[in-house]
Amino acid sequence: MGLISNKIHKSKLQPGDHIYSFRKWKSYSHHGIFMEPDKVIHYTKTRKEEPANKLRRRPACKTCGFDRKVHRGVVISCLDCFLSGYELYRFDYQVPYHHFLFKRSGTCSTGSCDDPAAVLNRATALLNSQDGFGDYNLLENNCECFAIYCKTGKHMSEQACSAKLTIRTVAQAILDQSSGRLLEDVRVHDPDNYMELKEKIDRLIPLPINEIIAILGKLNTNEEEEESKTMKEKKQDVLSSDTPK
Repeated sequence: MGLISNKIHKSKLQPGDHIYSFRKWKSYSHHGIFMEPDKVIHYTKTRKEEPANKLRRRPACKTCGFDRKVHRGVVISCLDCFLSGYELYRFDYQVPYHHFLFKRSGTCSTGSCDDPAAVLNRATALLNSQDGFGDYNLLENNCECFAIYCKTGKHMSEQACSAKLTIRTVAQAILDQSSGRLLEDVRVHDPDNYMELKEKIDRLIPLPINEIIAILGKLNTNEEEEESKTMKEKKQDVLSSDTPK
């Protein structure tokens, strides 16, 4: 496969190949295991969802009988139904590290895969199993997880991992900006506490955001309690000084 694209013609496919097809605006991809002749075992959403526009529902395929309204979970269909009008790609295994770094998420793995017979046995067993591949979950148990499991016996999703990392990166960027604003505000209005707060934030940055918010909230509460205690002590001192001896 090429460094940039894994696109492949269907004539070059082999039974047991892990294939995929990008969907809308290449925002995500659908994965499956190719079988001969011209069949694909793939994993779809397990819960029934009514389309917003019922007129757009597709009838059952005249070639393979696949019906998106009926068949859910681990399914088998013809290649055309799997592609749904989009282009065909083959997932790469055992790619070099430097190759992996330049590839899009959900298109390759540095890991090895099993022989085609083992791959097809896993896919067929899940197809015929009453439990299938369990309940569909976009980030934890999706079509890519299914295909990788069939190929390797291991459960993971590169697309899901990438999505989580993206969310974490965005959240971290927001946190960096917000903490910067907080420090600047404290530097101007409360310079005596600036360095102490900066040191604490620097230690907190690697932590999850919810923990950081909780700790800062507690820190703020402690400061308020300390201030309240100081005010009470001052008030007590005043009262004591006013008390006749």
